[in-house]
Amino acid sequence: MLKIQILMKHIILVGIGLQIVNCLLAQENVSHPQTPVPPFNYNLDSVEYDNADKTVHLGATFTYPKTKGPYTVALLITGSGLQDRDETILGHKPFAVIADYLSKNGIAVLRVDDRNMGKSKGEVKNATSDDFSNDVLASIQYLLSRNDVNKKKIGLIGHSEGGFIAPLVYTKWPHLAFIISLAGTGVSGDEILLRQQTDPVKIALGDVNYKAYYPLVEKTLSAIHDDHEWSDSLILDKVKLIYADWKNNQPDSVLKALHATDVSAEMYANVQIKRELIPWLRYFIATDPAEFWSKVECPVLALDGQKDIQVYPDQNINAIRASLQKAGNKNFTTKIFPGLNHLFQHCVKCTVSEYAALSETIAPEVLDTMLKWLQTTILHSSEQ
Repeated sequence: MLKIQILMKHIILVGIGLQIVNCLLAQENVSHPQTPVPPFNYNLDSVEYDNADKTVHLGATFTYPKTKGPYTVALLITGSGLQDRDETILGHKPFAVIADYLSKNGIAVLRVDDRNMGKSKGEVKNATSDDFSNDVLASIQYLLSRNDVNKKKIGLIGHSEGGFIAPLVYTKWPHLAFIISLAGTGVSGDEILLRQQTDPVKIALGDVNYKAYYPLVEKTLSAIHDDHEWSDSLILDKVKLIYADWKNNQPDSVLKALHATDVSAEMYANVQIKRELIPWLRYFIATDPAEFWSKVECPVLALDGQKDIQVYPDQNINAIRASLQKAGNKNFTTKIFPGLNHLFQHCVKCTVSEYAALSETIAPEVLDTMLKWLQTTILHSSEQ
């Protein structure tokens, strides 16, 4: 591993690190009792469809009650990194669990493979959350084509990045019946990454090193945020100056603790920071979800786990609440569940590396909260 560990640069990110963790962690022999297995007491259709200009092909599973429609439908949106329709993460299949639970209880669910996963195809190298929001719109158009779907009761359930994409979709299609955000973001990516990349330093190396490291990360992320339309080379040149100035003002004890003694400005920029300039991450860093949440007028349920160290609940739930109040939204609920992590598992160590070791895929109280809210707010309400 490169010694550039101004380490603690954990790009855990809103889900993207799960892909890294998936490669690095040894898979433990853990059962997943919540994963649904047939026979199912609801209907299941495997479906495929294209977006309007045929540049994206999407494969999905539509589960729906055996009772007669038209059905209220929840369209699920995965977190960051390429995910299959079950949002398979370290052996867990949270979207399969959610779809199974809701469809058993009267709500249809569409869960979709991300581009180039499963049956889906589409360009991913330069794709951003905005592009993925257009894929959600293609899925909405598919649902509108079905005679068994209540076209006035189509809503979104987004996890992590999916909880950022959901309000973005609303700004493009404001006919959504509801949004459920599961650990979705309420502040811009630079604010989220700042905490992700510095909080571990405080825990591992103490306040002195944390206070020294924090301004470097803050200024670096601000450079990407403020100048996101610049070329890579211009941003990296600015980052080199930021790092050089920072390093010149640090005592040897801090540089040694942060493994920065032998790290040049060139190395910091081109090895550490260049990877943060991919189109998806650049968009994430530069975009403030408040721009979208502050326009959402449909019912919203925003949930997070108290022990989430990827999308910090105090930072993001409060921001979502403030944005919805700004929108004049009178029908929203926010809740933080004690003892749950980013995947809404009951955790012990509450670290990312623990995800795979836990047999629980999603806490039953989260499933119950979603269902009861949907029943009260959407399922049994009059058509809007």
